[in-house]
Amino acid sequence: MLMKKTLIIIAALFSLVACKSLKEEWQPVFNFSKGSYEGFTPYTESYLKLHYGFKEFTTIADFKKMYKPGGTYIYDDIWIKGQVISEDRSGNIYKDLYIQDETGAMDVKIGKGSLYSEFVPGQWVYVNCRDMLLGAYHGQPQLGLDPDDTSTNEYESSYMDLQAIIQEHVFKGAVEEPIKPYEVSEAEVAESVNGGFNGKLWNRLVTIKNLTYGDEIFALLYPNPSLDHKSGNPENRLFLSKPDKAADVIAGFDYTWGIDTWAMSKAKTIEYISSGVWDTAVVGSGSTRYGPITQRPIDFQGLPESVLQNFGPDAELSYKEIMIKYAQGNYVSHYFKMSGGTIVQVRTSGFSRFSDEKLDSRILDKSAKVTITGILAVYDGSAQFTLIDEPSKSVKLD
Repeated sequence: MLMKKTLIIIAALFSLVACKSLKEEWQPVFNFSKGSYEGFTPYTESYLKLHYGFKEFTTIADFKKMYKPGGTYIYDDIWIKGQVISEDRSGNIYKDLYIQDETGAMDVKIGKGSLYSEFVPGQWVYVNCRDMLLGAYHGQPQLGLDPDDTSTNEYESSYMDLQAIIQEHVFKGAVEEPIKPYEVSEAEVAESVNGGFNGKLWNRLVTIKNLTYGDEIFALLYPNPSLDHKSGNPENRLFLSKPDKAADVIAGFDYTWGIDTWAMSKAKTIEYISSGVWDTAVVGSGSTRYGPITQRPIDFQGLPESVLQNFGPDAELSYKEIMIKYAQGNYVSHYFKMSGGTIVQVRTSGFSRFSDEKLDSRILDKSAKVTITGILAVYDGSAQFTLIDEPSKSVKLD
């Protein structure tokens, strides 16, 4: 924590005294469209080893083995390297840079958007891990800084937000041929799930074939996103999902909740809410459940007075009205099944350019097998997939 705050203070002072010419020199302009760099010389491994005094790069697989629950702070001069396999041009990946070597892949938490203008698939990236934190998000490996005062216990590491800090840790190398996606088998997915944090596939660019739609989605919405909405605030959480307990599953109920788009923009969220397709959805989380969204906060028994005060005048509105009032884009995880029954969640951001694009009808009616390419992740012991491009490029039908 002390190291991060010190770096922030130094970076702030640097920003105050830096002149325009220094800023332009400190932030070279890239022009990948012409196939070359302008004002930029790629870092090389030999230069970095000589300049920073380390002998060898640590493989990503060996680096991940250093992880301990709660996060591992890196005090030593440890460097990793990998080629870029992600791109945030479509908006489905945000503030994350995925790099991959021959042993695995890592999510580097760079707290800025439009990374595609600085990093391109196939480009080598070298990361100085000293004073960084190797953490996890629901089991998913991530490399960032130590958590700041605004972080929650969901995130063991935080983003590198300041450019000066990013440039202290992330060094851009030459661009080579992009890594081709690895065609993964069902057995390999199961092996990685069983491997937990150290699963070999997490963060890698992969292709999964012969998928069929699972007739099920998962989404978590916050009726008023500006109010507290963590796990300890069930009054401000709404799950669209299928019950975990078989006894709670309603026969014949549509557990896609009427959602036939990859995700939901603000406008699409309002459309779904207004249609009434979610009217039976119950507010709450865990063992604390209140009532359907057609009711008002003041109608729920057992809701603390302090919570009602937090809602203010909105406590007199139905949750449905509250959700429309504060609607925003929202992710959706669509469930797909591998040939042996292994479930893979395909998660798409509500802020992606293709959020409101409908799933192909042949996916929904299962008349075609599906092949999907993207970043494979783990979330609470389940495989989760992130498309790195629009469905027209990342999703193929056989």
